[in-house]
Parts: sequence; structure tokens; C-alpha cells
Amino acid sequence: MTVLVPLSLGTLALIDAALAGFRAATGRNARIRKRAYYLTASRRGLASGAAGLGLPALLIAATLPFSSDPGARYAGLVGAGARMLQVLTPFAVVVVLSLLAYWLLPMRGSTFVILIGLGPFTLARPAVVLVAVVWSAAPSGDWLVWAVALAAAVAVLAVEPMVHRRWYRNPG
Repeated sequence: MTVLVPLSLGTLALIDAALAGFRAATGRNARIRKRAYYLTASRRGLASGAAGLGLPALLIAATLPFSSDPGARYAGLVGAGARMLQVLTPFAVVVVLSLLAYWLLPMRGSTFVILIGLGPFTLARPAVVLVAVVWSAAPSGDWLVWAVALAAAVAVLAVEPMVHRRWYRNPG
């Protein structure tokens, strides 16, 4: 549990970062074959997300060793991470199912999936992340839990605008 929760959260954040890189690049290229372009965009998102996750990791590494009871404090962080997964996991499952439907259905069906699923889920993503932060940190009185949850949320939500601004913004 002490390894599984951070590993699960990190994996979700990195997959989200790769998808954010993809979203930042969509509609910016008129080529017909865009596979290499989208792979590059996803790698940029993944790299930006990995760098952003350094912030909460650095916060934990700089604070935890100096705590009076590092084991209990880490257990509190893991508990908050488990609560965060209670919000993020169902959302991630629905998004993955929508992506599978988009890829597997014929064009008309996949267009419908975008309209009722992927589009609204993209718009709801920041709210879901903020709900996950509050749900995870609210039961804790530890400032470190709040700080790490907020830092992780900022890191996750900043990837798409950062990648868009750095690589895909229209010049001028």
C-alpha cells in the first residue's frame, strides 16, 4: 500500500500528462499523417508532467525526514493519496472506456462518444482534480498533506497550458 498508492497516482498523472500534450497539439497541424506529430506532442506532455511531479516529490523529500514521526506522516500522505484515488480512479476508468469506444466504433459512433464523453470529460477534468484534492486532504490536519495535494494538482493542471504555450501557440 505504501508503494502502490504513490505509484498509481504517478502513473495516472503521467498518462494524463501525455494526453495533455496530445490535446495541446490537436488542431495545430494540417498534415494528413500526424502520427509522429502527435507522438512528439505526447512525449512533450509526458516530460512536462514528469518535471511537474518533481514539485510534490521535492516537497515530501525536503520535509519528511525532519518530521518528529516520519512514518506516521508518510502514512498520512499515503492515506490522502488513497482518498485521492477514490475520486480519480472512476473518472479515469470512464475516460479509458470512452477512448476505447472512440477507437473501436465506426465514425458515427466515435463522433457521438466525443460529443457525450470525451469533450465534457475534458472540460470537467480541472473540477475533478480539485474535488480529489479536497477529498484527499480535508480529513487531514497536516499542512504537508494539503501542500502536496495542491502541488500535485497544480502540476497536473499546468501541463496542457504549458505545453501549448511552449510549442503550439500561434506566433504573433
